[in-house]
Order: sequence, then structure tokens, then C-alpha cells
Amino acid sequence: MHRRTPLDRLDQEIQDHLERETRANLDRGMDPVEARRAARLAFGNVALAKQEAYNVWHPVWLQQVLQDTKYALRSLLRNRRFAGTVIFTLALAIGMNTAVFSVVEAVLIRPLPYPEANRLVWLAAFDRDYQAENDNHIERADYTAWSTQTRAFDRTAAYGNQDLALMIHGEPYQERVLSLTGDFWNLTGAEPELGRLFHFGETHTMVISDSMYERVFHRNPAVLGQVVTVNDFPFTIVGVLRKSFRFVSPQQAFHGDEARDIAVYIPIPTAMLTSPPLGSQAWGELTKQVGPAPTSLDVLARLRAGVTLSLARTEMDSIYKGIVQQHSPDRHVYDVFTGWRMTLLQEKLEGGARRALVVLSAAVVFVLLIGGANIANLLLARSASRKKEIAVRIAMGAGRSRVIRQFLSESLLLSLFGGVLGVLLAEAALRLMIRTWPQAIPRLTEARLDAPVLLLSIVLSCLTGLIFGFVPAVLLWGRDLYAALKDNPQTASGGKHRTQLRKVLISVEIALAIVLLTGAGLMLKSFSRMSANAPGFKPESILTMRVSLAGKQYAAWIPQQSYIQTALDRLEVFPGVEASGIDSETLNTTVKVQGLVSGTSEGTFSAVRAVSLGYLRAMGVPLVAGKWPSDSRTLDEVLVNESFARSLSQKGDVLGRQVSGGFLNGRIVGVVADFKYSQMDAEPIPEVYTSYQLAPLRSPMTVHFFVRIGGTSAPDANALRRVVASIDPTQPVYAVQTLQQSLSDSIAPRRFNLFLLGTFAAVALLMALVGIYGVIAYSVAERTQEIGIRMAVGADRGHIIGMVLLEGAKTTLFGVGTGLVAAFGLTRLMSSLLYDVKAYDPTTFLSVTLLLTGTAMLACAGPALRASLVNPVLALRSE
Repeated sequence: MHRRTPLDRLDQEIQDHLERETRANLDRGMDPVEARRAARLAFGNVALAKQEAYNVWHPVWLQQVLQDTKYALRSLLRNRRFAGTVIFTLALAIGMNTAVFSVVEAVLIRPLPYPEANRLVWLAAFDRDYQAENDNHIERADYTAWSTQTRAFDRTAAYGNQDLALMIHGEPYQERVLSLTGDFWNLTGAEPELGRLFHFGETHTMVISDSMYERVFHRNPAVLGQVVTVNDFPFTIVGVLRKSFRFVSPQQAFHGDEARDIAVYIPIPTAMLTSPPLGSQAWGELTKQVGPAPTSLDVLARLRAGVTLSLARTEMDSIYKGIVQQHSPDRHVYDVFTGWRMTLLQEKLEGGARRALVVLSAAVVFVLLIGGANIANLLLARSASRKKEIAVRIAMGAGRSRVIRQFLSESLLLSLFGGVLGVLLAEAALRLMIRTWPQAIPRLTEARLDAPVLLLSIVLSCLTGLIFGFVPAVLLWGRDLYAALKDNPQTASGGKHRTQLRKVLISVEIALAIVLLTGAGLMLKSFSRMSANAPGFKPESILTMRVSLAGKQYAAWIPQQSYIQTALDRLEVFPGVEASGIDSETLNTTVKVQGLVSGTSEGTFSAVRAVSLGYLRAMGVPLVAGKWPSDSRTLDEVLVNESFARSLSQKGDVLGRQVSGGFLNGRIVGVVADFKYSQMDAEPIPEVYTSYQLAPLRSPMTVHFFVRIGGTSAPDANALRRVVASIDPTQPVYAVQTLQQSLSDSIAPRRFNLFLLGTFAAVALLMALVGIYGVIAYSVAERTQEIGIRMAVGADRGHIIGMVLLEGAKTTLFGVGTGLVAAFGLTRLMSSLLYDVKAYDPTTFLSVTLLLTGTAMLACAGPALRASLVNPVLALRSE
């Protein structure tokens, strides 16, 4: 049965009322026709009564909004090109802003996924003289002494990570293992998905990550209780962590390491926390009994309620002084160079990412402003073309407020479509960034389009629609629109003030584009400087791989040396291999040079690198002076790099000088060029190259193989990996890649910043060029009659082209000048992101100026050429 609406009931009630009134009139003796007429006159206007009742049930404003929306939608569908351009422009701007804000929210705003994360602090030691920004970690005994004395923290924990060899079901794996002690589980809020977490004091138990549970054990619940060997020691799996748990604390970084996810968690034996120093005989005996343990520790702690960070630092300094006093005389030599630092964990993880994200956030806001200015220009042009339509609507009774509301309805509708498309683009951009640069920024993998990010996207879309849609609507206020009814289409334009406003908007776009292009140019020049290599050094032709010789069979030096020599012999004879070598140890220490006055009274601070005889030849590093060490004197003869030679305060030939320091003791026979082997953006430092056979015994011993390949029959990376793996299948060969890939990974944050800033600059340039093209083309269309008159009285085509180009040049140069001033001040904020390039680099500023000015003039060339082809007869006929 059809459900009656309120209007149906109202019709029935009106009819009933009229029938009763008619019968009453008939009873009074009226004629039927007259009775009906009198009843209608007494009731009044039926349509008006129904409209008033409808207005009570349905608010007028809602009806008007629906009408405006429907009309706006029909109007945009009739102008698909205009609507598509605005929506795409807005989608680019909103999408970029949403993607960047999602990263900012994940890294800088969102709390760490740990309980009471705002009270967590991070502690580490550092070397005061050598790369003080890098952390060298706390000694195990020092942590034990500090943790028992501190009162500023309610819980403490320590950990260290290593890449260790695991044997699972007869298959070798190389995994990143975290050894931990203290209240680590409580501080991080870790909970098991299966089994349990091991307790402090346990030994030879293991908890694995969810990713390893899926990757290796294929989510088999029978994983609990299985025995896995770690460096030849048995460990029993007692638990699997929940999938939601992530280790986001800083990892210990060692020579040549890259960031990797933690796969295995094992306890640090209590005996190891007070064990003798690394390298001592007692340490070696202890590791043979209890298994692998970190040589140094990173520390997490949680402040007690009410304790400030400054108070905790004061206490730490006091405790550290007491610890140093208890050190042996041998340790005091190193205590001079060592200090402790403490910072909030959130700040430590942000690191250099905060400055980079602030710069990227400012850049993406500039893109939004440029896009908004372009949209305002498009809306201004469209409002001018609709001037007669608006005048007709006002003449027929539409109020100016209703017309402005119509403009805003169209703007908001465009904003809605642009915002939705922008969110989709942001989601795609996020997936691309996470897949391409997962380690570029801390916690980048946690970035997602959550509620705060989506709310920002909605707000940006609406504000853009309201602000830039309101400008052309307001320009209608106070104007004599009725005059537009008398004008022809060519004279019904927006007038001089509207054109000037559009030129100002374009100048703003160009200024903002200059700032972005300058920033991108500086980053590009930095990247070019970082990528420069010494002559002959071709990292793309060098294959690297690693092996960590672990287990009881490699606890002595002889089997380690036998494995290395066998691997090098097999690699040397493999087809397509030109040279091979290893790098096994790096010691930063003071090197004394006999007979030369060095930078300090103790000697020259240098990196002593333990390498094989063929290492530098495999790297393709050129010999600058001297000769290569002879095969029979590898233990006595050493090489130094150019930075080492320059570090000596007294000028002179270093060749033939005796050097000593750490495990180094030999005679300099050659100088090689500086080169980058692990960190592309690292400044060259003094280095000495000596035989790996002199390095102290390490178990496990991590060996980095470097193989130079070439020719038409260059071997496959997997083939070379199999050559090394065949020597001992229990020792996994991992991190197989070209040196170029390794170096590229080392500057992933810089590449990430360059990609985003470069993308923003390219989009800004494109938008600015489209904007200036549109303004000049529109100006030419407005001045068609003027151009026709000029040509009729004798102006040639060259004069017309020059006139149009001059108009574009004025707008461009004003924007360029303003942008250069802004760029000179703003690019200083990104000084820390640059490498070997000044923030005010004149070459970059000049190049950007010429690029934008030149392309802007090319954008003006099209309208100028069309202006010169105007037929004066046709132009004057329309007068």
C-alpha cells in the first residue's frame, strides 16, 4: 500500500475544510457555484498555504543548498576541461601535502609504540674526538655499575645487536639478533603471540619475531620447543612476538652495516655483564661456555614520575665520574676520549629527520599555494566569461549573496572531488615511498592515512575551495553587472583590476617555484658531489658479500685464515673476476709516524683498516705515490690514503716512515687516493691499510669480500655467492650486492629528500608555466581589438610579439626577483642537508634563474605568436 506523505495528508485536510465550508454556505442558501467560490475566498491561497507548510517541514536553506549543488554539478559537467584541470591541480597539491603530513605525523608527532614513551630515554657513549655524532655504545661492566646506582629511573634495560649465523632444520641463515637484559620487555610493552617471553637470568632461550615466524617456520605452531643453533650454540624457541610489535629503538651500527629488522631476541648471560674486556683471554673462554654476546650495549631507561631529563643527566654525570675512577689504568687512556650522552628516545629516533621533514613540509605547502593560485586564476577567468550569465540571473531577481553562494558551491564541489583524488594519490605515494626507501627515515614504514591525516586532507580541500573560490565571487560585489548586458563577449571581460590580480598571483607562483627549484638544485648538486669517485674506482663493477665465521670450528685464527685464503683463491680463478680482496676490521686510534711532527703530540688520529693484499686493487683505487706492498712483506709494509698524508702538519714525504698504533706496526710504502667504500656522504678521513693477519682474534669474525668483475663474461652474483658458500655450507653468505647498491643505500635519506624535493619543484615549475601561459593567453584575448587597431595603424608582427613578451617578462622578473630574495633566506634552513655545497651557492641560484626565466618566456611565446597572427579586419569588425 502506498505510504501517504505529509503533503498528501495536507491536501486531504484542505479538501475536507473546503467541503465543510461549502456545505455551510449551501445551508445559508447560496448557489453551489457561489458557495464553492466563497469557501475558497475564505480559505485563501491554497498553493501559498502548501508552500508555507512545506517550508516548515523542509528548511529553505537545505532546499537551496541542494539546488545550488545540482546546478553546480550540471555547470561543471558542461565545462569538463575546466573542471578536470582544477580537480587534477588540487589533487596533486592535496595528495602531496597528505603524503608528507602522514610521514611527519608518523615520525614527529605520533608517540612511540612503547608504554609511557614520553618518559623513555636513550643512553650511549661517544668518542669526543672522532665523529662525536656517532655513538660507540656503553661497556657492559659500566652499564651494570650505572644501573645499580641510578635513582632517576624506575626501569632500565640494555641491548646489543649482531648479525649471527643460525642453523635451522639443516639450513644456514644469517639474521640480525638482539641480545638483551634488564626490563626490556616491560619498557617496550612486548607480548607473545605464542609461548612466553624469557626472563632475566635465563640462558640459551630464544624469542623470534612474527616476520621470521612466517618467513622461516611458515606459522607452524610446533615452532615452540624447537632448537636452533646460534653460532654453534643451541637455543630453544620459547615464544613468538605479536605481529604488532616493532623494535624501533636505535640499532648499533658497525663498520659497513646496513639497517635490518630484528629477527631473533636472546638473553645476555649474567656472567657477560661483568666479564673482562673484549679480546682478553678470559673473555674468549667465557664466550666458549655461554655463547654469543654483544661487545658493548645501548641502554634504554624510563624516568621516574616527576624526574626531569636535566636532573637525570646531572645524576648520570656524577655516576659516570665514579665509574671512571674505578677503571684500570689501561682504560684511563680511552676515558680521556669517551663521554656519555642521554636524550629522549623520541628525539634520538628523529635524528636528522626532523630538519629534513620540516624542509619538505614547507616545500609541499609551497606546492599547495602554487596550486591554489592556479585554481584562483582559473576561477577568475571563468567568472569573467560568465559575467553576462550572472548579470542575467541578477536581473531576473537572484540576490548577489545567492550568486556568491553558487560560486562557493562550485568551488567546494571541485574541492571534494580534488580531495578524494588527492587522498588516492597520497596512498599510492606512501606505498611507493615505503617500498622504495623503507629505511630512509625512522618509522617511515608506520606512515599511513589515519584519522588525523584524513582530517587534514579534508580541511585543506575545504579551505582551498573556500579561499580561492571566494576571491572571484567577491569581485562581483559592488560591480555594475547590468552593464554587461550591453557589452559584446569581447568587452565583457573582467577589466584591468582582474587582469592585474591574475598577474600578481602568477608572480607569487613564480616566486614560490624559484624557492623550490633552488632547494632542489642545491640537493642535486650535493648528490652530484657525493657521487664523484676517484679515477679508476667504479663501484658498479665491484660485488660485495659478507660472511660471519662463527662456531667452535672458527674460534681460532688458523681456521679463519684458511677459510679466507681458500675463498680468495677460488674467486681469483673464477671466469670474469679481475681481482678480489677482503676487509675484516677497522680500528679508530692514534697513529704515530716516526720522524714527522703530526697534528697532536700523541700522533695522527686515523682509521686502521685490516685488509688483504688484493683489497685496494679489487676496489680499483689508484696508487698516487710509492708502490704496492710486496707479497713477502705484507705484515711489515702498509699503505696510507691522501687524507692521512695531508693530516701531517709538517710537509714532507711520508714514504718510508714507520707507523704504529693499535695492532698496526709497519713502514709506509705507498699512498692511495681517497675513496668511498661504505658511506657515500662521509668526508674522507685519514686511513692506514695493513694486513688483516695482524688484527686481533674475533669470534665471530665478519669478513667483507670485494670482487671486481668485468668484461663480456662478467659472472652472476649468485654464482660467486655459491663459490664462497661451497667452502663451508654452515656459514651463510649474505648481503650480496654491488658496491654501488651499498653506497646508494648509505645515502637513502638524502635520496629520499632529493626525490621528494625534486618532485615538488618539478610540479611547481609546471604549474607556474601553465599559469603564466594562461595569463598571457587571456591577456591577448582581452586585447584582441587593441592589437587589431595597432596592426591597422601600421604595427608589424615583430612589434606585437615584443609587446606580449614584454608583458610576460615583467610578470616573470618580478616573481623571480622576489623568489630569489626568499630563497636566499630560506635555503639556509637546509644547510645540514647539503654535502660540500653552500646554501647560497651562486651557480645554483644563477642556473635556477635562467631555467625558470627561459621556460617562462617559452610559455609566453605561444600567445605572442597567436597575437601576431590576429587579422585586424576581423578584430575591428567585432567593434
